Amino acid sequence: MKNIFKKIKYISTLLIILAFIVGGCNTVPNQEQVIEKATQVGHQYFIDHYNTEVHFTDHKFMPKDLSHNLNLSGYVTANKEVSISILIDYDTFEVQTAVVPKELLDKKIK
Repeated sequence: MKNIFKKIKYISTLLIILAFIVGGCNTVPNQEQVIEKATQVGHQYFIDHYNTEVHFTDHKFMPKDLSHNLNLSGYVTANKEVSISILIDYDTFEVQTAVVPKELLDKKIK
């Protein structure tokens, strides 16, 4: 019985190590280029849809096994208190969704 627990512990340890190794390989190639292009797409989206200039201050890649999306967040340039966020597919650079406050929704260009 004690031998079985040793084997289970050994196998569990190997699986955890393997998960860290594979997880470390879960990065997006050319991240800086992807961020730059997505930032341009995001800026243009807010200009085209809300006639608003924005400034992105942060980015986060979603886990690659869930989606190929990059989230950009920041604020409206004219008012730093107004937060915005946009989700962009980094394979196609299509906007998936944008989170905007009500005052921008009211300005949406149809």
